[in-house]
Amino acid sequence: MKLQLLTFGLCCVFANFVSAQKLEIENIKKEDYIADLELMKEIIEKQHPDPFRFITKEQWDNSFKASIKKIQNAPNYLQFLTNLPKIRDGHLSVSAPEEFYATYIKEKLAYFPIPLIAVGNRLFVNIKGAEIPYLSEVTTINGQTAIAIIQKISQHIQGEGEIKTGIEEQISDDFSSNYCFYVEPYAEKFSIEYKEQSDKETAKLTLNGRNFYEMYYRSSQKVKPVNKAENAVSIDYQFYKAQLTGKLTINTFDLQENEAYQKFSDFFKRINKDGYKNVIIDIRGNGGGDPKIAAILYSFISKGNFENKFNYKAKSIKLVHPESLVSSDGSRANEGDIQNYENFLYQRFSASGDMFVGNERIKEGVLENFPADKDVFSGNVYVAVGGKTFSAAVYFAKLVQDNKRGVIIGKETGGNANNTFAGYFIHYKLPKTRAVLRFSITDLYFGDNPPKVTTGILPEISLSLDQILGYLRQEKDPEVTYVLEKLIKNK
Repeated sequence: MKLQLLTFGLCCVFANFVSAQKLEIENIKKEDYIADLELMKEIIEKQHPDPFRFITKEQWDNSFKASIKKIQNAPNYLQFLTNLPKIRDGHLSVSAPEEFYATYIKEKLAYFPIPLIAVGNRLFVNIKGAEIPYLSEVTTINGQTAIAIIQKISQHIQGEGEIKTGIEEQISDDFSSNYCFYVEPYAEKFSIEYKEQSDKETAKLTLNGRNFYEMYYRSSQKVKPVNKAENAVSIDYQFYKAQLTGKLTINTFDLQENEAYQKFSDFFKRINKDGYKNVIIDIRGNGGGDPKIAAILYSFISKGNFENKFNYKAKSIKLVHPESLVSSDGSRANEGDIQNYENFLYQRFSASGDMFVGNERIKEGVLENFPADKDVFSGNVYVAVGGKTFSAAVYFAKLVQDNKRGVIIGKETGGNANNTFAGYFIHYKLPKTRAVLRFSITDLYFGDNPPKVTTGILPEISLSLDQILGYLRQEKDPEVTYVLEKLIKNK
């Protein structure tokens, strides 16, 4: 992961940083920050497929004015990063250079000392053996209520449109850093009020902040997510013989077709051979990838041929500010690379009104009338989704829901149910700050021309707070355990 300010928060514990020639962070002037802000604003307005889907142009302009004012009052890199205006695009990000990592993250900042998770505007301890007991509810920090803290962080970690589940997941992934960057950047002590259980009196405790290395170690000891081994690889599967159930975890659809098909096939062949009755497909951590891979996965559970339609729209297939374009590793894109990419887009997108829409060239290799696989599974299907479910993973959940081919459990997907800004990503290195802006120049939409909606895929079953905490007290995966104990057990 990169240091993704606009969508995924300052998750410095698991961050990668943009490599570049030595940048003297302290020598950047306020005029430099403002110049990069203005360049970013122009690039997004001209290149993004639909920058004002979720906000108005007036709101966007006012956000920039507010950001510039803050930078004028305190011209530093942290202020620049934490006040970048947002358009509520769940895929758009800005990555800091390596020098920010060394100058700020490791040296200047003290971090909140205990990992917390956010659940329904409440904060709970997510580690055993800390100064506060596991799953105690933290109600205030330095005089600020939990809901006020969550709301303050949420202003910086925007989800896709109005969807809140992705924000909750990002706060939980790295609360210590999020608090440090967005609430109190230079706090060294934390006065905490908490309850061990809801019916107990509030206790108070004051703790010192932790340095980067101490915080990193504590973060590695978090209880949630329970399924860490499954999250560590692209595709994982395990089998619950007593329940005649197989669990397939797919953390990305950014896979080669041959690799993905082989692993899916191996899993379902074994399921069918051993006579299993149930399959759990876990895409809670799946940020997306290629929708074709999602369709291939669905072909293993489909009841027959299914409609596999998706396409892309772009506002412009001419790349603006080519002098600032870089590859994903931060190296400068040359003129030949840019020309080849623009030729690629020109061949595959045709003008339609004020947009460019993918033509038959972009659909090469895509089966719109997709057959079920030879090793198709005909039993019960349960699909776990959540705030980290985006893009092509949402498309898979949509196929399941639209075709009524399984029970969807978990939280609303972080990605929109019908449209998402994904597909063809580009990177711009801002010249003064060397931060890298990343976003998709295309709008990926599912179906022929679906209506714009404000929600993600909504699950049929969502666990209550008490159910989630009850399973976490046992160090069990809430959604998966619920399926095994409550849904499959009764069949």
